[in-house]
Amino acid sequence: MNDISEILRTLLDQYSRVSEMEREFVDMMNNDPQLREDYNMWCEEYGYDPKSGYIDFLDEQLRDRDEFWETLEE
Repeated sequence: MNDISEILRTLLDQYSRVSEMEREFVDMMNNDPQLREDYNMWCEEYGYDPKSGYIDFLDEQLRDRDEFWETLEE
């Protein structure tokens, strides 16, 4: 089983724009039926809508990173 959270974090680290990351992740799912199935299970497990789950997760990750840096600056 693919670790969707880890895949998304890795893509977020690799791409400077969320739109680029999104395009890459969608391409990955289109080319890998197992990844798409794992993603749907991941969405169900964590309560995400499969249409926007990866974007919602990335938004959360970016907020967490921002809060981390803000805390360090204080």
